[in-house]
Amino acid sequence: MPQLNFPKNSLIYSAVLLRLFFAVFFYHPDLKSQFYHAGFLKEGIVNIYDFLALRRSTLPYSDTFNYPPLTYFALGGWHIAASLITGPGLDLWLSDWSDRHLFNPDLFTYILVLKLPYLLADLLILKLLLTLVDPKFTHRLSLLWLFNPVSLYAVYMIGQFDILPALLTVWSLLLVTKNRLTPAAFVLGLGAALKTYPLLLVPFIIFRSRSPSRMLAVGLSAVSGWLIPMLPFFSTPSFIQSVFQSSLAGRIFTTPYFLVFYLLLLGFSFRDRFRLDLTPEFMGTTLAVLMFSRFHAQWAVWTLPFVMLTQARRPRLNIFASFFALAFFALIFLIPDQYLSVGLFTPLIPYLTTIPPLAAQLPQLPFDLLFRGLLLFSGFWLVLSTFTHASQNS
Repeated sequence: MPQLNFPKNSLIYSAVLLRLFFAVFFYHPDLKSQFYHAGFLKEGIVNIYDFLALRRSTLPYSDTFNYPPLTYFALGGWHIAASLITGPGLDLWLSDWSDRHLFNPDLFTYILVLKLPYLLADLLILKLLLTLVDPKFTHRLSLLWLFNPVSLYAVYMIGQFDILPALLTVWSLLLVTKNRLTPAAFVLGLGAALKTYPLLLVPFIIFRSRSPSRMLAVGLSAVSGWLIPMLPFFSTPSFIQSVFQSSLAGRIFTTPYFLVFYLLLLGFSFRDRFRLDLTPEFMGTTLAVLMFSRFHAQWAVWTLPFVMLTQARRPRLNIFASFFALAFFALIFLIPDQYLSVGLFTPLIPYLTTIPPLAAQLPQLPFDLLFRGLLLFSGFWLVLSTFTHASQNS
């Protein structure tokens, strides 16, 4: 690992304290539902999909688990460790789906401990990003990453695990810059075994292969990383239904605008196939998911490392990144889900669950069109400017 100009201790301490504050005092029920399902690993349940298909009608929480097996094992492994830290009360809280769970005296401890792996992944991403910029940009990149509101919101307030596959995509980006294409593709495959979107990034690595045999090796490496954790489950209909028929693929691929944009990115990338820095491709693809779909808030974490990397290298793009973030938050708060706004404060004031979401108080359509347009404009400019600059300097 090369020598790093890691942020000063005071900067790291401030950022960690800020993250711990958000992790302790803000809560979204998705955190509870994911670890409720993952908790069955401690009971010896390996095939969560069959288990839920047979038993979920008798469980206190009857939803399905719609993530790949590696996600189940990763969250389940941390659940086992978290149970040792917090004691048996954690399992009791995860199984309590009444309104009383918000009044549990150990609520703050539980939601903090469950989010701790995300803090580690967050800091590891920064460490990897710092190897990708000139030393003169490290302080700027550190500030951008450590104090950006998107990760504070999506990772620590909502408590989603998307920071884990995001870590693997950044690692893959670093490996590509070193021309280690086969391991880079395998790492992307592992990321896709947590959440499917890294598969969209694999073709850009394949384009960097100089021979058909290496293309084949890179492609097989990505497929191996993706499929190996899932192979034992392909004979399970409930697994196919839960994972491959979830809304993620539908939200992204049912819009022709995303497909056209993605094909354009592939074309530009093939033209610049001798350039090993894939930041424009990784940023453009993950930004396009937000631009052309009805996204979940946590999907912004997918693109965040690459946007921050671009901003650190080219500060003149900060204004467009800020417009994109503004539009992103505005569209999120227009979603009629109280747990995306006031409901996040329920650990502090449980009675906020009775307050209607912000979107219910506004005439949604004009605001939605306004901020959707701002999102598209700023996103287009970020991608176009980044590709143009990369082509001129390759």
